[in-house]
Amino acid sequence: MRPSAEALISSFVTYLLAERGLSVNTATSYRNDLDAFRSYLDDLDVPVYEVEAPHIEAYLSHLMEKGLSPTSSRHALSCLRHFFRYLVLKGAMQECPTSNVESPRLWRQLPAFLTTDEVETLLNAPDTSAPRGLRDRAMLEMMYATGMRVSELCGLEMTSLNLDEQFVRCTGKGSKQRLIPFGSEALRWTRDYMRRGRHVLLKNRTSPHVYVSQTRGKRLTRQFVWQMIRRYALEVGLEKKIYPHILRHSFATHLLENDADLLSIKMMLGHSDLSTTQIYTHVAKERLRSLHEKYHPRG
Repeated sequence: MRPSAEALISSFVTYLLAERGLSVNTATSYRNDLDAFRSYLDDLDVPVYEVEAPHIEAYLSHLMEKGLSPTSSRHALSCLRHFFRYLVLKGAMQECPTSNVESPRLWRQLPAFLTTDEVETLLNAPDTSAPRGLRDRAMLEMMYATGMRVSELCGLEMTSLNLDEQFVRCTGKGSKQRLIPFGSEALRWTRDYMRRGRHVLLKNRTSPHVYVSQTRGKRLTRQFVWQMIRRYALEVGLEKKIYPHILRHSFATHLLENDADLLSIKMMLGHSDLSTTQIYTHVAKERLRSLHEKYHPRG
C-alpha cells in the first residue's frame, strides 16, 4: 500500500531538516503550504500520486481567488516543485507535474466543465440492456444530479438512499453528512438499476453499498469509476479530457447558470468555505463571455 499524503509530507519535511539543513521555521512553512494543498486535493478526491499540471494550475488560481498575491502564489508553486521533485527522487512518482507549470502572474485557471449536450452524450454512453450498463448509467446520473465526489458515490449505502423523497445522505470529508436532492432522471435510472441490475450483479450475495462490482459484488473503487468514465468518453468521442470530477464541476456550473444561489450550491457540494464555491461564478461569467463572442454579430 502506498504511503498517505500526510506521510509523504512528513517524510519531505524531515528531509528538509536533516539533509537540506533548512531551519525549523522554513520547514514549518513548507509543511503549512503542503497541508493546504493536501486539503485542496481531498476536496477534489485526487490522490497525490495522480496530480497533474492542471490540478496545480487550478490550485494556484484557487489561492489567488482567495486573495493571495501572485508573489505568495509563486512561493506556493516553489514549495510544490520541491515536494514533487522529492517524490520523483524517492521513486514515489515517475514524472514531476510541476515541470510545465508557469509561475502565476495574472492568469486564472477555471475548473473545466461539460456543456449540457456533452453531459447528455456521456450519460447515454452505457449499454443499459445489460446489468453493468444499468449500474453505470445510474451512477453517472447520480453524479451529475448531486455533484457528489467519487469517493462519496462509491461509499453510498442503501440506507442513505431515499427514493421516495428523492435525496441522498452523503458522507463527505471528516465524516460530515449532508442531504442532497436529486431529480427525476436520476430517480428513474436508480430504480431501473435496483429492479434489473443490482441483484444480478450481486448473484445472491448481500452488500450495504448501492453500486457493486460485477465480479464479486463488492463496493466499487474510485479508480474503477475513473476508468469507467474515461472509457465511455472515448467511446462517444468526447474531445475534452474527461474525469469524474468534471461532472461535479458541471453540476455546480449548470446550477449557477440557472440562477441557483451560491449558498445552496455550497451546501450541496459540501464545501467548508464559500470562497471555494465562488470559483463557479467566474466559470459562469467566462461562459457568458464566450457565448457573447461566438454569437453576437459584433462579438
